[in-house]
Amino acid sequence: MISNLTYADSELENNLAAELELEWFLPYDFPLDIQNRAVISLSEAEEDKFDLWFKKLYLREKFGPFNASIGRQPISWSYGALINPVDYSLGAENLEEESRAKFVDGLELYYPINWGSGLTFVASNLENQKEHKWALRGRTTFRGYDLSASYVNTPLEAETDLERYGLTAKGDLGPVGAYGAYGLWQSDQIDYDIYQLGTDYSYNFQAGSRLYLQAEYLRLEGLKGDISAFDLFNLESSTSDEENGSEGRNNLDFINTNLSYEIDEFSSIGIMTVSYLDDGSTLFIPNYSYLFGSNLLLELRGSIAAGSEGEVLGGDAKGLEINLSYTF
Repeated sequence: MISNLTYADSELENNLAAELELEWFLPYDFPLDIQNRAVISLSEAEEDKFDLWFKKLYLREKFGPFNASIGRQPISWSYGALINPVDYSLGAENLEEESRAKFVDGLELYYPINWGSGLTFVASNLENQKEHKWALRGRTTFRGYDLSASYVNTPLEAETDLERYGLTAKGDLGPVGAYGAYGLWQSDQIDYDIYQLGTDYSYNFQAGSRLYLQAEYLRLEGLKGDISAFDLFNLESSTSDEENGSEGRNNLDFINTNLSYEIDEFSSIGIMTVSYLDDGSTLFIPNYSYLFGSNLLLELRGSIAAGSEGEVLGGDAKGLEINLSYTF
């Protein structure tokens, strides 16, 4: 059960939703490897209409040297960043939030080269598009560092295809972790260069609690038009909303942080922030979770924008999501 509370323009709105998530486990001697997870949802905002959809429903098989999966499946190229600018589906795991965008209808072929190295090909359907979105990704390890290179081709309705090139690296520098990414996006309308550099650190206390710190710098070069409407959490969709009347190009610089404290094995508390350096506007995202002994999980997640209406991350809207789930 999910309750979304939003406060804006001196009005408090609440949207209630309920979901039942089911997974069927097949016998061990079943001839096919079918991965599945179905969701039955009921939302107050959708006029009490039931919605049945599959998070995943795909067949997984091995064909010679390839591992293949076809159907609705999760495609995620995460590497520990708070905001991933080089993922297959952008907006899929923004600030660790799972969404339907992560699950696509398509085909994935994986060719393992050796331990820690392999090549991946992905092709998936797009709404209202006859052509398919497709991608190639290579991943390997070198001297303890995890390295990847990717290419994603996304068909657009009125433009040439959006081409996205990506590089990522992740490893340890002594007691701290370090990661970085570079993305190049090109089409008729855009020409972006995206740079990211981040670090993380965790400390385990003797009492069993754990402190986790993370910070990253994100820079986007080449944005045209009005940046006040720029959607940081869905960069791909924002490419079609730019105002082309402006010849000038803007560079956007962000600092993202995550501070979390696992109090014990049942509860944790933390806060994430996203700050736009040019105008100082900041988005605060506090969170708290508590697991009751009966598999009942309570999750609280807030959203507070600190900045004026015209700033990139500004506005007076405040939100609170209350999620109550039971695993059986």
